[in-house]
Amino acid sequence: MNKNDAKRPQYDVYVMKPDELILTLLMSMGLCFAVGLIFYENIILAIILSLAGILYIPFRKKEQLQKKKEVLTIQFKDTLYFLSVSLSAGKSMETALLDVYKTMLGIYPDKTSDIIMELEIMNQQILMNEPIEKIFYDLAQRSKIEDIKSFADVIMISKRAGGNLVEVIKNTSETIREKVEIQNEIQNLIAGKKFEQKVMAIVPFGLVLFLKSSSSDYLQPLMTTAYGHIIMTIALIMLLLGQLIGRKIMKIEV
Repeated sequence: MNKNDAKRPQYDVYVMKPDELILTLLMSMGLCFAVGLIFYENIILAIILSLAGILYIPFRKKEQLQKKKEVLTIQFKDTLYFLSVSLSAGKSMETALLDVYKTMLGIYPDKTSDIIMELEIMNQQILMNEPIEKIFYDLAQRSKIEDIKSFADVIMISKRAGGNLVEVIKNTSETIREKVEIQNEIQNLIAGKKFEQKVMAIVPFGLVLFLKSSSSDYLQPLMTTAYGHIIMTIALIMLLLGQLIGRKIMKIEV
């Protein structure tokens, strides 16, 4: 890998900033500590359970990486739209990409946004006389986004077969737009269910606190004996599994 490759954004690994990592650890470990106090009423067990918060870091990275890819997909859709407009006006692909960069910079003024950085890279590659199909293929390889990969493949086939590049870009832009709209509709439809899932995740802890406040003797055997701790641990594992299964069910891809 050369120096230029090292500077290019990567979308298969999410690197947390130090402040984000510390904040995430504090929140996850603090939550686990609170759960430990509620379920065990034992400071030592609560501290031990708080260490489980470290296990949340990989999940957090995966979530942030997925969000990053979703944002890039939407930005790429906008890029293709403006690219097709420039090409329809009779401009070459090389000139059109430069125009698109200026247009997108007006929509996304932050130069650290992914699409702006990618368009800068593309224009640099054009100055180095790299083929258009190779430029988009490079983005597809790094982003690991299926829509971009499909577009790169179509561009490569179209260039070889001498197809209508403008029409190809228009069709691809429309396809991605429809997928994004369908995904948004699905998210709106299941938004209520997601809220219910979050409520159901809180209810067991609220129930334990209620029983403690209303009839503490009722839960005393579970809090003070080894057998009770085992039962509460099994209950926690079941709650965690329920949440994981619920999130899996709610994850619908188009």
